[in-house]
Amino acid sequence: MRFNLCVFLLCAVPLFISPPAIAQADPCWQQHRATVHEWTCAGQSLPAEGQDFALSIVVVESPKALLVIDSGATAAVGDSAAAAIRSKFGAKPVWILNTQPKPEHVLGNVGFRNVFKDTVVSGESFASRLVAGKRTADLMKARCPTCIENFSARMGSDSVKGTESLVPERILRTQTGHLGVLHSDWVQWNFRLHKDLETEEALVLRNADLKLWWVGSALQNRDIPDLYDGNVIDRVNFLGRLKTQLRPDETVLTSFGALDSAWIDRNLNYFVQVHQAVLYGLEAGISEVELIEQLSADIGQFKDAVMVETDPRANAQALETHQLNIQRIFHQTEAFAF
Repeated sequence: MRFNLCVFLLCAVPLFISPPAIAQADPCWQQHRATVHEWTCAGQSLPAEGQDFALSIVVVESPKALLVIDSGATAAVGDSAAAAIRSKFGAKPVWILNTQPKPEHVLGNVGFRNVFKDTVVSGESFASRLVAGKRTADLMKARCPTCIENFSARMGSDSVKGTESLVPERILRTQTGHLGVLHSDWVQWNFRLHKDLETEEALVLRNADLKLWWVGSALQNRDIPDLYDGNVIDRVNFLGRLKTQLRPDETVLTSFGALDSAWIDRNLNYFVQVHQAVLYGLEAGISEVELIEQLSADIGQFKDAVMVETDPRANAQALETHQLNIQRIFHQTEAFAF
């Protein structure tokens, strides 16, 4: 659920003076709690070919510092987000969490460095303000140059101009903990690093006091959610625990904005049904190619009737995602078939 904050400025003025204009809410910002905000305009810095990478960026404000969750897909996205954040919150020191190694979550780091470089103390590198799990940092170091080349091929070189790999130097080395290791203001933010949830490492956050979760791309507002590089059993287990643990008054923040419990059900039911269908197919001796064809033809049974797309381009993308999911799940499941 999203909450829009409209601020009205009321001033006592003489009758002969025109009343002040009502302040307009910035459409790029959503506010989820008094100190928790979401910037949603990454798409303005990406071409049509890159709109799938226009993820939300969450900002947590404290009196002394800012906590930013993910940085965007390119230097231009990071620069735009950082400029918007600085304009809104001022020149407070910033901590940036890179929640997973996928390029659309981390390649905006350099844009934030350009905007906030004057907030680091003398002798400190901006990379020391970037935070990630060790696996995420290692994979960023190994992959980001190739990721930039791939993005350039997909979106055009102009879209990735100035983008470079900026790897976090502040490493979260335990599987669980709280972000008070960064700043005393973040003690109430608990983290957990998950293996194979949506990628090799994914950071999940929870703040019980603010009644907020951050689950990245593990929960998606898509009729056919993407397994990405995660493991289907881990995804099902995570979504099942999230469904059980989520309280009615809690908000789930994701890379695609705030999502309600109905999306948890849709994501969970989809992966359970596909995993079950693949397992039954394997036990019946159906080949991978035949199973993909069969389950692709029956895609309607995996889609929520309320969410059926009418846009043929969206349907084509959903079918491609569905087929890739089947292929991944097939290879993850074949060892368990009798």
